[in-house]
Amino acid sequence: MKSLFAILGLAITFLFYACGSDVNSSDDNGQNTNILSMDPYKPLSDSINADNKNTELYIRRASLLTRNAEHDLAYADLQRAWELSQVEEIAEMKVSSLFMAGRNDKALELLKELTVRFPENTNLKRRLGEALLQNGQYDKALEAYDKMLAEDSLDFEAWFEKAMLYLEKKDTPSALRHLETSFRIQPLQMTALSLANLYAEARDPRSLDMADLVIGRDSVGEMPDPYFIKGIYFANTGNTAKALDQFNQVIKIDWKFQEAYIEKGIIYFDQKNLDEALKQFKLAATVSNTYADAYYWQGRCYEKLGKKEEALSNYAKAYSLDRNFTEAVEAAARVKGEK
Repeated sequence: MKSLFAILGLAITFLFYACGSDVNSSDDNGQNTNILSMDPYKPLSDSINADNKNTELYIRRASLLTRNAEHDLAYADLQRAWELSQVEEIAEMKVSSLFMAGRNDKALELLKELTVRFPENTNLKRRLGEALLQNGQYDKALEAYDKMLAEDSLDFEAWFEKAMLYLEKKDTPSALRHLETSFRIQPLQMTALSLANLYAEARDPRSLDMADLVIGRDSVGEMPDPYFIKGIYFANTGNTAKALDQFNQVIKIDWKFQEAYIEKGIIYFDQKNLDEALKQFKLAATVSNTYADAYYWQGRCYEKLGKKEEALSNYAKAYSLDRNFTEAVEAAARVKGEK
């Protein structure tokens, strides 16, 4: 979520446009808007100064600002474009800009207005459901999706998003039913992977069918995800040899797929092969030295090996990277003899 200062900065940016100020002004937060007079924005800014009623120029500069993560300034440009031309396409851009800036509350407020103004726009309705979900208003999000489906029962995206809502509510059976409906209407790879994942967690062999379906469509063989899901299914059903084969295939396709190392390590850990387990967890940390799980599981290995200092060091590292990692805190307390 953006800070109050960033929001104030955006408000000042709006004022900057409304007053027709020069692009070299700055806001009260010290965030210089003079970057608009520098490359790569300068050519567009010069064009805007010469023709400040040109909607397309504001949209083009907003797109460039967005690519460089200058979301507040991008939104200001889109707001100016909207003032010049209040069309649905620009409305959708404004909503997307707010989501990318992490301003879900503002996006929700805007979407409530826009869905009334453009009642036939399904994209805006869908984004409203997304905003409600991200703001934790599950019942209202559910109402929004139900309304969309009442208008069009073949809206596979609404079925999919409703499934994601049920996952947020930890209602897996309902999520599965809605994903299956979405897949029947439009068998997309994303939906197949989501189904494969839920089936794998439920030890349902349909997980393999869905994963193989995705693999069959991957003509260049560059997707590690279906192999990873198959590995999870085999691990969950006790076939560790096949699970390791699948995780190795994941790493062969993408050596940076850190979760594959963790899953391999857990298999070896459960088999009490601590040396091999530790090797895998260290590899995961090598791939990403900010991956909390990699240090937590190293801590587990060191704890089993009786190396308390190494265990505590890794548990502390895991917690420093993820302050919600309560398992690391509990493990450290256990090593210290506090539990």
